[in-house]
Amino acid sequence: MKKSIYPWFFSVIILAMLLIIVLILAFKGYFFSLSYLSSNTDLTLGENVTINLEPNRASVLSFTFDGSLLPKEKLAQTIQIKASDLNKNLKVRVKAEVFGEENAVFDFVTTDDFVKSADGYFYLNEELNAGTKITFSTFLIMPNEAVFESNKKYILSIIVENLDASLDVENIWQFEEIV
Repeated sequence: MKKSIYPWFFSVIILAMLLIIVLILAFKGYFFSLSYLSSNTDLTLGENVTINLEPNRASVLSFTFDGSLLPKEKLAQTIQIKASDLNKNLKVRVKAEVFGEENAVFDFVTTDDFVKSADGYFYLNEELNAGTKITFSTFLIMPNEAVFESNKKYILSIIVENLDASLDVENIWQFEEIV
């Protein structure tokens, strides 16, 4: 009673080929992830940036920074908001969020066109007209109450929300100016 070895031999060859393919893909994925992590595509605090708006959508811009910055440190950071490709006038509000530290509330040195609200947003006083660009911030002030670790990286995201100016924006956003 001799069993055929061909099915076993065929199975071993198929499994060996699959193992080689998995190893090749894993090896390529490892090097891809290393090149992605070391890439220099992140924005760094201090770079001048422009945020392009799309109607009735939020736009997010993220910066990386390390925790070695001191509380209340003032960093030059020009952020402009651009509505060049729009056909409608917009109402705009801006907020900053930090990932990695929950108590971090950044403040901005803004132009007179923006007013800070009790909800943490900065609201544009007037409508942003189609085809224009406005400066939101010239300086960014590090939070006083946050505790950053100097050996860690953090992500600061600037969130710019906009709504069509013809909508009832005051009731939608519940704006309350800080006096």
